Amino acid sequence: MQPFTLAPASQTAAVGVLVQSASACAAELLTIRAWAARHGLEVVDLGTSAEPNGAHAGCQLVIALGGDGTILRALQVAMAQHAAVLGVNFGHVGFLADIGGDELAEALERVASDQALLDERTALVAQMGAEPARRFIAFNDVVVARLPGFGLARLRVVVAGESLLVLQGDGVVIASPTGSTAYNVGAGGPAVAPSLDAIVITPLASQGTPLRSLVVDGSEVVRVELEPGSAPLSIEIDGRETHAMPSPVALEVRAAPRKARLVRTRPRTFYHDLATRL
Repeated sequence: MQPFTLAPASQTAAVGVLVQSASACAAELLTIRAWAARHGLEVVDLGTSAEPNGAHAGCQLVIALGGDGTILRALQVAMAQHAAVLGVNFGHVGFLADIGGDELAEALERVASDQALLDERTALVAQMGAEPARRFIAFNDVVVARLPGFGLARLRVVVAGESLLVLQGDGVVIASPTGSTAYNVGAGGPAVAPSLDAIVITPLASQGTPLRSLVVDGSEVVRVELEPGSAPLSIEIDGRETHAMPSPVALEVRAAPRKARLVRTRPRTFYHDLATRL
């Protein structure tokens, strides 16, 4: 991991704050404002995970107060400015969070004294259609799923131009290494170390293939095509956004050109998190 350093204070230096609920973390907001004032930083209210605002152009750091869902939303907000995200866990699982709320003051001082590290993670870009293409950023996963009541999803999965899987079932999960511990694991896929540059493909309740899951290189393009007779499909991004997938439009998923950036202020390993939180 590379060191994370806040640039010297200036008129444009800012720290954004995104919350799950402002009323639930009032004390933490006071801590952040006091810390920022001591170090000459502006605090920008980025709203809530349900109704986020765009990141300020000067934001170097976004602090997310909530569970993994709030941190995922903060990563989306931060991506445009290539800002880093410090996740403060108020949820239950907290794979993405760095600290709990009671550790916030100490963590902020580590950030200010250049003791924090930058944990860069592969994000995904999903593209559907062309002219104009619709693009979505996912940090956990892209799920192609059948609409209930219309029969099976019938899909063809193409990797690096090779037709690899023809699936009949509920759909398919395409996950980043970070997202491999979410829906992917529940569907029978592997937990993949987030430091790897990879894409995980896991069929959902599929017939006709012996493959339960497949891990491909992060440089590959994964293409999902509808086969004749398929049920109508939806595309779900990080469990938060759902879009219809019209026929005969195909979906392409690839690694994003920029990495998602998480701030780490204490020693931790993926394997410890896996052992204690799954």
